[in-house]
Amino acid sequence: MTDRYQRQTVLPEIGAGGQARLTAARVVIIGCGGLGSPAAAYLAGAGVGQLRLIDGDRPHRSNLHRQVFFDPNHPGTKARQLADHLSSLNPEIKIDAVEQYLEADNVRQLLAGAGLVLDCTDDARTKHLINDACVTLRIPLVYAAAQGYAGYVALFPNEPGGIHLRDLYPEPDPNLPDCATAGVLPTAVGIVAMLQANAVLCYLLGIGDPPVDRLITYHALDNTQHRVRLRKTYLDTVRPPWQDRTVDRGELEVTSATLTPPGYDGIYSMLDERREPDLPPGVVRLSDRNPFGHCRELMRPGGRYLLYCNSGKLSLVLAAQLRKTDPSLQVVSLRGGILGLS
Repeated sequence: MTDRYQRQTVLPEIGAGGQARLTAARVVIIGCGGLGSPAAAYLAGAGVGQLRLIDGDRPHRSNLHRQVFFDPNHPGTKARQLADHLSSLNPEIKIDAVEQYLEADNVRQLLAGAGLVLDCTDDARTKHLINDACVTLRIPLVYAAAQGYAGYVALFPNEPGGIHLRDLYPEPDPNLPDCATAGVLPTAVGIVAMLQANAVLCYLLGIGDPPVDRLITYHALDNTQHRVRLRKTYLDTVRPPWQDRTVDRGELEVTSATLTPPGYDGIYSMLDERREPDLPPGVVRLSDRNPFGHCRELMRPGGRYLLYCNSGKLSLVLAAQLRKTDPSLQVVSLRGGILGLS
């Protein structure tokens, strides 16, 4: 063992045996943004032996207030830039950069051999995909989310019959705003990432009291934390995501320079009047309380429809739900939302 880890192996709860456990660990981090990048840096620094980084996105200038490891002018993806940074930080560990989005058709392969998974994503559709795969494969999952001034962390061991994300959120909810819509304090994201990384280290080392089947809530304005014990509420069987016919991200998203491209039977906005006071001609504003139900009332089987929101993430969730309910619906989401328009 090198002296790189001396400051942590001197701790009696860790020692050489604990460091050996970290060296042998294989951890997958899904999402390399505001949560994933600092969490990965601390796990790499601690000597977690194998890290797989999964993210198909590239850095964007609007995210740099909370994604401090990236250069938007660099040609590489977040996964590649972060992998390069971690390799420089700790050349003794193995780092694998997967420069693609996680989808139902690749999740089983990309999680193969993982001893633990970190969910550092920021959209509900992907979070449920990760959960269902980890439940099926019985891989422990450390969930985290951050928005506004608050954040959440939970650790699901995913033993048979155990608690998982669907006990908190039975289905992806397109009503929950993302960071681009609700905003987020950068330090709140960083602190939640540290809570997530700390939970990983405690769990891998078998020390302390990580939030197993508990939800840690954190609020940045007064630095308060609470631990809530979770209960089993979701009693349906979690289906392996790769067994169902799913529509991948590429089929669900389209790129356009306008909010009203031709060729659609209907175009629907998920933005409220504050963010979009004047709708483009022909666009219908969806109910912010039940956009799914509103779409089901308006859309006809076999029709072609376009959804858009602020960043493209909420409309992506809604498009996926609508296609799952009625495969004849040709519903797509505007990639990048109104923020992505050129």
